[in-house]
Amino acid sequence: MAMTAAERKRKQVAREKEERQRLADATYPYLGTPFFEVVEEDANWSSVTLALELAGLEPPVFRDDSGPLENALPDALPSDEEDRINAFSGASGSIGRAEVIVGCLLDAATELAQIINDYKRAELKKFRQQTEAQDLSDPAARKKALQDLLRMEKIEGMLARKVRRELPAWSVKLD
Repeated sequence: MAMTAAERKRKQVAREKEERQRLADATYPYLGTPFFEVVEEDANWSSVTLALELAGLEPPVFRDDSGPLENALPDALPSDEEDRINAFSGASGSIGRAEVIVGCLLDAATELAQIINDYKRAELKKFRQQTEAQDLSDPAARKKALQDLLRMEKIEGMLARKVRRELPAWSVKLD
């Protein structure tokens, strides 16, 4: 069975993402000061920590130039040594760890947003079914039900929109 254009595009985007992840960041050879030293002096770092703390998350700490492999939780990493090394290929040092953190946070946020969206859509569907099953012989009840259904239709339309997440502009990868 032939793939649809959307399926081909999804596969292409996935291949391109995988390829970008395998390549080293083109800026690495030109980075003189280790990232962890810059973070210590950067006044805006408090904005990062505040946002994460407000969400109930522990902000990352950059005390040295250790990379993502040294800081990942052992249970989260693949068991095979080669797969373990390839998990963060192209990312090294504290800047690589920071980039991996951003990618993981974006992935987590995307998945959480999808779970929230699915939950809301399912609940709206149940409410719609309950509303449609009601006895609407009373004009006031019918008017209220129609208003609710129109409002839900607008909300469902907003929830159905697809939002595309692009690779961050700061992540520069070259062949």
